[in-house]
Amino acid sequence: MSAARTLETARSPEVTPDLQRSKAVAEQKLNESARQAIQGNRLALKQFLEAITPEVRRICRTIMGRDHAEVEDAIQECVLDVARALPQFRFEADVSHYVTKIATRRAISLQQRSRARLQRHTTMDPNVAPVMTFDQGLAIRANLVRDLLHDLGEPQSTVLRLRLMLGHSIGEIASITGVSENTVKKRLRLGKDYLRRRLERSGEIPRAR
Repeated sequence: MSAARTLETARSPEVTPDLQRSKAVAEQKLNESARQAIQGNRLALKQFLEAITPEVRRICRTIMGRDHAEVEDAIQECVLDVARALPQFRFEADVSHYVTKIATRRAISLQQRSRARLQRHTTMDPNVAPVMTFDQGLAIRANLVRDLLHDLGEPQSTVLRLRLMLGHSIGEIASITGVSENTVKKRLRLGKDYLRRRLERSGEIPRAR
């Protein structure tokens, strides 16, 4: 299994009319809770934050790694960021996209900060080879892709995270990032080309002939 495949989300279920309607109703309910929260309704704010927490948790665990030591703190920080930023939301798109944008940026920032701190303080004896289980091997492959995305930088790394790691569509990514769908496609192509080259060099995938 390649490192990129390790992080890819499972295929979405078939989008049926009933599923589309259900999603639309949920989005409307979340948008209404956000509107009431902005107007000062504390109960609505509490309900809104409770409703977004599962998605914020998924974003943080996907970007940082489920077993990351700081992931639970990151979830709380992301939720607080959303609460602070909510009054600036103008409802030009669904509020769920606004939440994803804020949580993704914060999770990336926290991951980068943690990575830099780890690089400063972690040392390893080069003569000691760690024993690795199969599950640990998969985790290391996933962490390899996270490191490569960190090295890639913006803006390609963000669209790759949203697409490969969080499973968003091209249209959703365009809404979240505030750019056209053509720009999203270009950034995805450039980012995937970079990721493929680096994975080929690492031996995770065979070189193209």
